[in-house]
This record gives sequence, C-alpha cells and structure tokens, in this order.
Amino acid sequence: MHFKSASALLLTLGCCFSLPALAAADPLVGTWKTIDDRTGYSLSDVEISKGKDNHYSAKIINTRAVPGAAALQSCEKCAGSQKNMPLLGMTLLSGLTADPAKDNEFVGGRLLDPKSGRHYTARARLLSGGKHLVIHGRSGGAAVGRNLTWVKN
Repeated sequence: MHFKSASALLLTLGCCFSLPALAAADPLVGTWKTIDDRTGYSLSDVEISKGKDNHYSAKIINTRAVPGAAALQSCEKCAGSQKNMPLLGMTLLSGLTADPAKDNEFVGGRLLDPKSGRHYTARARLLSGGKHLVIHGRSGGAAVGRNLTWVKN
C-alpha cells in the first residue's frame, strides 16, 4: 500500500514541477524551414538557439534545391572568412533579442543571405501561434527591405 501512495505522490510532484517548464518553453528555439521570398520554395532548415546572453542565432542544418537547380552548398558570394565556406553549420541569423516593449517581437539581429552574400539588419515577429516567424531584413539605410517567412518544424 505504501508503494502505491509513494508512486502517486512522486507522479504528482513530477507533474507539478515539469508543467511550468513546459509552459515556459521558448517558442523561438527549435528547427525552422526557411522559405525563399523570391521563389516561394524552402531552401533550408535552420536551428534557432538562445545563448546565455539571451541572443538568438540560427544555423543551417539542411539545404534543399529549388526545382531545376542544384542546392547551394557554399557561400560563394560571401566576403571575408565566410567566402566559399560550407552552408551546413553556417550562422544565418545572429544577435536577435526579444523586444521588451512588444510580445513575440525580436530586434537587433543580423541576417545573412547566402545566395547574394549580403548582410541585413533584422527584426522578427512570431505569428500564427508561434508557427511562423516573419523576419524583416534591411540593408544599409534602405527604406525598403525583404520579408522572409520561416515555418516551425
């Protein structure tokens, strides 16, 4: 009889302590499918992680080809140390932080377009209950930028 009572107590305590952890799960962290804003095709999968400094970054974990073309394997148009580096493992997004003034919005990021080698300042917003991440990238002082949509896997 004591075994059943102890088991029930441990199960109850385990649930009580694990539920807050599940509720506090970070919706940005995880794997995402990138959607190219120009073609509408998914070109890669990325994994977003959060560092100890509360900055988010995304690394490429898989690449795909658009129909009729080979998958991009390296950053041929990148400059400096990233030139001709393999895309797998490359950081695509860095420095993104939660906007303290707006729920589900993130600011201060830097985004790399591996097809062009260009870097963009980035901000992002979670939509559709955390299933879509819309990233707005702007190059230099341009008034118009690019909007990318990533879909959570």
